[in-house]
Amino acid sequence: MKVFFFGGSFDPPHKAHKLIYKYCLDLCDKFIFIPANQSPIKNKPNSIGSDRFKMLELLIDSKDSKKVSINDFELKNDGQSFTIDTISYLKNKFSGHSLYMVIGYDQYKNIEKWKNYQKIINEVKIVCFMRNDNSFNENFPATIVDFDYDISSTLIRKAFKTNNSDSIKDLMDRKVYDYIIEKGLYRN
Repeated sequence: MKVFFFGGSFDPPHKAHKLIYKYCLDLCDKFIFIPANQSPIKNKPNSIGSDRFKMLELLIDSKDSKKVSINDFELKNDGQSFTIDTISYLKNKFSGHSLYMVIGYDQYKNIEKWKNYQKIINEVKIVCFMRNDNSFNENFPATIVDFDYDISSTLIRKAFKTNNSDSIKDLMDRKVYDYIIEKGLYRN
């Protein structure tokens, strides 16, 4: 069985995240979103873990729910989330199965900054979604997916903070957008 996992802050999740999981559905037997409590190389998330978990639930189409899930392993940690710990957890949970780590190119470029990055690249296969950059580090083997969908959670948060959320409506799943409005997330 091929198990794909996709970690990140998902603060908030958006259409690019959805397109990534949709792309992977034909390649894997199981796809797991793993929202981070706190990434060691990013700022603390703006919304709490339970809101980010709920937004991911809303992002997943019901027809995909048998194959796509969300795991709260990293959210249960009080401190920083380290990918190597998540890999150990998943290897134990899915013993004997192939693990594939799905990452965006921005994270792939920084993989040398990750805790035990050499072990990570030896433990899992990497599927990297490229954006507007043709440089590729041959030292870190990965399956490269050409993915030119330029959207970021940072852009979305800024739009909500400046009361300009109409400008990013098309970049988000409608249910996630409505949840953010209803909860008043990213306003301050």
